[in-house]
Amino acid sequence: MKKYLLVLFLAAPWVAQAQTPIPFTVKGTIGKLNPPDKVYMLCDGDFIASASPINGVFEITGTVDTPRWAWLLLARDGKSVYTVGAERLSLFLSKGTITVSSTDSIHKAIIKGPKPMMEYQALQASIKQAYTDHRRQPAPHTTDTLIIKNWRKAQDSIFSRKSTQILKAYAQANPTSFVSLDALQRAGGISVPNYEEVGLLYQKLSPEVRNSPEGRKYGELLQVVKKASSPPASAYRVTAKMPNQVAGAKSQALPVVPDSVIRKAVMQYQESQAATYQAVHEHRRKARNQQLAAYVKAHPDSYVSLDAVMQIGGPVPDYAEVAPLYKALSPAIKNTSEGKKYGEKLSVLAATAVGAQAPGFTQPTPEGKQVSLADYRGKYVLIDFWASWCGPCRAENPNVVKLYNDFKHKKFDVLSVSLDSEEDREKWLKAVQTDQLAWTQVSDLKGWDNQAAKLYHIQAIPQNFLVDPSGKIVATNLRGDELQAALDKYIK
Repeated sequence: MKKYLLVLFLAAPWVAQAQTPIPFTVKGTIGKLNPPDKVYMLCDGDFIASASPINGVFEITGTVDTPRWAWLLLARDGKSVYTVGAERLSLFLSKGTITVSSTDSIHKAIIKGPKPMMEYQALQASIKQAYTDHRRQPAPHTTDTLIIKNWRKAQDSIFSRKSTQILKAYAQANPTSFVSLDALQRAGGISVPNYEEVGLLYQKLSPEVRNSPEGRKYGELLQVVKKASSPPASAYRVTAKMPNQVAGAKSQALPVVPDSVIRKAVMQYQESQAATYQAVHEHRRKARNQQLAAYVKAHPDSYVSLDAVMQIGGPVPDYAEVAPLYKALSPAIKNTSEGKKYGEKLSVLAATAVGAQAPGFTQPTPEGKQVSLADYRGKYVLIDFWASWCGPCRAENPNVVKLYNDFKHKKFDVLSVSLDSEEDREKWLKAVQTDQLAWTQVSDLKGWDNQAAKLYHIQAIPQNFLVDPSGKIVATNLRGDELQAALDKYIK
């Protein structure tokens, strides 16, 4: 079966994502794992490959457009890879074979592979050692929680600067390595790069690295930041003096650019890129699913077809899309151990599928006010599951903000349910303020154990459900243009 799975997977059109695909192979042995245990390769938020281990042995093959960092995720017993504490391992994919071996946990795996993988592993080890040394700093001898909190904040800042120094030093010493591009991206900051930190180092990378798809993309982002950071001097009030000014000379002023201006420019650029990426990704996803669905219908008694159904569903299956394909499988396939478990999963999803009555729930706002889904009867409401730490959620927020402002006067509202935990309460509130989310926010601050999330069987975020005035679910998991189209369709 392994051979056929591989052939089917490699035939799918979504695998090759670049002009010159770079093939990679990850071979592994992790204990004695067997189906429904499964391993996934996650790259840039997309599951690009997967495999079911047999007696612990698995092999994943695929392509990337640039040698790059990716997650190897392990889902034991068919559980979601998004659960808290899920096993994951960071790898650096490039041409060649990476081997991963462990007697039990993926965290304890021994990794061997091509030069980029070993360079990446060495860099990770140096940062980990710096963190270990940093943790040895004794905490202040006091019971004052504010003093301890401020001390920890200061220590975090110190380590952040130290790790940035390590990443920059590596990039400077290894300009021909693709690992250096990854190091600069981490050193510059996740959302808004610090041009002064990484701009010059990026220019010193080799042409091969800078001209790779990922290199060009990061170079464009840096140019957006640079341009936004250097507007005409007349645009802003004078507040600073030029450095190295000759004594006695007349003061020459520098414009001070508000951080909000730079963030806005970066956000606009990222929204444009995201729209393009989403369109391409959706086209490839549909093409892939059409191919897999055709295979399922032609081979209902094949074990490969069950795997194809699960590939179509992914980590967040669309019940309407997957259920008919699952029902088309032969009884022999559906009655296998893995087939039964997937059938049970679909049965659970039916409760929140399109056409079902939205399960009711009540959760508190940050101020402690109890808000119920029933309060929204008589209008369309988008139930949005998210968290402050969820990058894709935050990236989608500007689109939801725009549509909320466009439709809020037409019997439409949004109810956001955060999967943040109690310890992340301040981060949740800050994210709401930063992203300018004007609608009602609720959460019991239990993380993945959020009662509403359990009720809606949330195993990955972002996820949303569009509920009509009668309380019926009319659409799920709407993003970008799909959300716009749904609101245009239902709300007149």
